[in-house]
Amino acid sequence: MAAIGHADTARLLAAVAAIRAVQQLTKLATQAPLMRRMKAPREIRRQARRLAMTMQCAALAAAMILVALLSEAMKSIGQQQVAAFLPFIALGMPVRYLRFADIRVASPYYRLAMSAGGLVLVLIGWAAGWQAAALGVAFGAREWIAYITLRLWPRIPHEPRYPNNDPLKFAEVARYTAILGRRLLTYRLGKSLLTVFGPIGNFAARTGRGLKLHQKLEPYVPHHLGGFILFTAASFAGAVFLALRSGEPAAMIGAAGLCQVAAAAGNVVMLWRYLPTRDADAIAEEDDDDD
Repeated sequence: MAAIGHADTARLLAAVAAIRAVQQLTKLATQAPLMRRMKAPREIRRQARRLAMTMQCAALAAAMILVALLSEAMKSIGQQQVAAFLPFIALGMPVRYLRFADIRVASPYYRLAMSAGGLVLVLIGWAAGWQAAALGVAFGAREWIAYITLRLWPRIPHEPRYPNNDPLKFAEVARYTAILGRRLLTYRLGKSLLTVFGPIGNFAARTGRGLKLHQKLEPYVPHHLGGFILFTAASFAGAVFLALRSGEPAAMIGAAGLCQVAAAAGNVVMLWRYLPTRDADAIAEEDDDDD
């Protein structure tokens, strides 16, 4: 990254964080409900896969529209370089949504394959002298590399702890997504604050999560709908303020990080009506997907 300059590196990180914000806002956690139906009758499995794919395609369409609007917004405030990064990074969005409708790639090695693929592409781009915007291809194409790798060498999923033989419904996916989003909000908040440090910050956030450090922030985040709405609005307002007030590369990273927080909370707000009075025991926390 040093080869493309510190300013362009910061803009690239801002663009990556902005794409993550779009993904978090449109997230639908379909993979775990599909895994709970691994041993269900064939017709139930087929119905669940079709519905999951339909939901993910709809989420992808919404996400692509948001990316297009975001790109135009960046151009309107003079952030042409950030806007130039966005379409390259968005190359990985189709497969990111597709994989959540495919339990064959549900593997702890997915992130390793994605990181390794991205590193290889960055090295190739650096050696070939690619322009700064083209290096964003590494952040998009790494998703395809990881997906293809795990499809060729799939990992047999574990037996479902809470099997389900009922047809899949949107309400179940929405409930699971909202519960998961509320549980992970503190982790995503800390991770967004560490975005400025790039991959090192990402590693620090995941290490902290493994040590359950993010749970110490739990008392300080909202627990009611009104609080979530206020938190979402305040985070988004802070992002807009940083982007318009400064516009410096470092400020754009901060703005994108706040957008991530706002998007994660906004996703919960949109699905709030599906939240149960208390989290169901069958809803287990899964790995986050915003790398």
